[in-house]
Amino acid sequence: MRYKQRVVLGGCALCIGLAFSQVQADVVSFNISDSTTTWTPITYPNNNNPDPSNDQQTGSEEGDVVGNVAHPSVYTIFANAGTPSLTDGTLGFRIRLGADANPPGFKGAAFVGIDANGDGALDLFIGVNNSGTPNQIGLWNPGNGLNTSPSTTTIASTPLVSYTETGTNYLFVPVTTTNDPTVGTATDIDGGGQNDYFLSFSVPFSDVVTQLSLNGVTNFNQNTSLSYVIATSTQGNSLNQDLNGVPKTYDASATWASLGAQSVTFNSAGTAVPEPSSLSLMVLGILVVAGIRQYRSTASKGA
Repeated sequence: MRYKQRVVLGGCALCIGLAFSQVQADVVSFNISDSTTTWTPITYPNNNNPDPSNDQQTGSEEGDVVGNVAHPSVYTIFANAGTPSLTDGTLGFRIRLGADANPPGFKGAAFVGIDANGDGALDLFIGVNNSGTPNQIGLWNPGNGLNTSPSTTTIASTPLVSYTETGTNYLFVPVTTTNDPTVGTATDIDGGGQNDYFLSFSVPFSDVVTQLSLNGVTNFNQNTSLSYVIATSTQGNSLNQDLNGVPKTYDASATWASLGAQSVTFNSAGTAVPEPSSLSLMVLGILVVAGIRQYRSTASKGA
């Protein structure tokens, strides 16, 4: 009887573990043009896939990050290179923007700020800077301020590492049913009369690990918890255009988290680490009740 009870309780515990686990398929490599079904939406605590339309501080719709609950504004992807190492591979991001203003091509800057140690301050920026010459993807240090809010954050003008934009690490294309099979007819979320665009870019993950280590964030790898702050800019040393996740008017001295501009906690491999969802809790409740009933039934039969 005791053996049967242990089997029942062990099976229930396994079910509970499965209910809370988030299975993330291993991606060995990816193409920068892969559809959004391959990418992971970057979500936020109070608004699943935010960004209000037409809320850029300055500039054209090309700098307006757009998205809603059905159509995420930002995504990430990670390829582990198929090796046992936790510090190699490729890290990518995709940002949905309101237009491609004339002349064609992305002409501003877009940055992903990383809080890599959970202290609320941004430790490194990954991004695209096409606001000057040359166009480049890069890794940048934050400015000398606290880097905990819009008013305390700047970006170093010179990248720590830069990469030439190629067909393998950079893409700026219209949103279509090919690159986003869920889009349907929602190709102009902001209603500006122009097709939305995806800005996609990627960097070697080993460089991210190295630069974070030089900034004092050691032992960082693809399983380390982190969060993101994402914004566009008209220039390469600030976040002066559209801060993803907040409306046009906000308190620039407020922290990223209090503004709602800081994503939920992820790891670089794209697995979110939020509080258990209501669905998970419901599944857990069902499994617990089922386990208790099975346990009672087994116990009564063995008595």
